[in-house]
Amino acid sequence: MNDINELVDLPDPAVYPLVHPLDLPQARRPYRTAWLLGALTSPPVGVLVAVIVWFASHNYLAPLIAGAAVIGFGQLASGVYQEQAWAFIPRKRQDRQRPLPVAWELGSGLALAALLAVALVLVAFRLDQPDVPAEVRELTFGMGAAAGLLVVADLAARLLRHRGHTRRRVLYTLPGAVAVVASLGVAYGVLFGSAGPGSPATVLWGAAAMLAAGAAVGIGKLVTRP
Repeated sequence: MNDINELVDLPDPAVYPLVHPLDLPQARRPYRTAWLLGALTSPPVGVLVAVIVWFASHNYLAPLIAGAAVIGFGQLASGVYQEQAWAFIPRKRQDRQRPLPVAWELGSGLALAALLAVALVLVAFRLDQPDVPAEVRELTFGMGAAAGLLVVADLAARLLRHRGHTRRRVLYTLPGAVAVVASLGVAYGVLFGSAGPGSPATVLWGAAAMLAAGAAVGIGKLVTRP
């Protein structure tokens, strides 16, 4: 049998059978780098970058390229650093289920909320430009309102389903849900003011389309669930 040479001194397996990169000075730095890169290039950040480019350029191709580049290259780099961090620990001793520190998870939830709020408000101001037809504003707002409803419903369902540490992790997504709801309120005021939408039916059609898409995704998950 070949002996396994450990790259670093691991804690006594009798005391700490499972080890996390944050337990090891050599692995801590690449793990933090991976987490930071993942947070700075997450899908919400990519969407925000795309919205900013769209808001500034009034172009549809450039925002897609910018958002995809931020998410794709950033997540790839984050994965590389993740593998470097976990490589210090033998597979059988890796503590993959350990929750992140409270400050990390809370900071991530607050940052996500801020990014969502900025992106949604920018979209609202872009839709309020004279070159955007009223029907597009109403349909888009209806879809956004339904998406916000799905976010809140998903949060409530996960809070009811989980307990303990898992529920605590779900609560860290609460600022994002609050940001979505608040931003939709701001968007309503920007787009329609006190008069409301000119065609409520168009808003309802947008909401119905988003709810149908959400239902299709939910059914797909149930069908493919092992």
